[in-house]
Amino acid sequence: MQINEIRLDDQVTHLALVGKLDVAGLHLVDVRFHGYTAARRRPTLVDLSGLDLITSLGMGMFISCARSLQRFGAGMVLLNPQPLVEEALKHVGIDQAIPIVRSVEEGLSILFPDS
Repeated sequence: MQINEIRLDDQVTHLALVGKLDVAGLHLVDVRFHGYTAARRRPTLVDLSGLDLITSLGMGMFISCARSLQRFGAGMVLLNPQPLVEEALKHVGIDQAIPIVRSVEEGLSILFPDS
């Protein structure tokens, strides 16, 4: 499991998760993911196209960070999950709390609606 930095600046955090976000994967990225998202307090776009598997623990990480971001007026958007990952996210209603989008442009329009 790895986190790739795509864009980290004063406006936005854009990350890509690659691998399996199960117990072992969460152990490898949880602290870093929180540092990149909740601690930075910037609108966050998370590319899931390289994520092969997600468990409830991984979903919990997303919800925890999204809630922290909301407290500071920032949002989180999930980008391009693979079909099985998207199905799992929607099955538990994650898409009701964190939007799932198909393009960076769509994600940025949600994160920055006035732009």
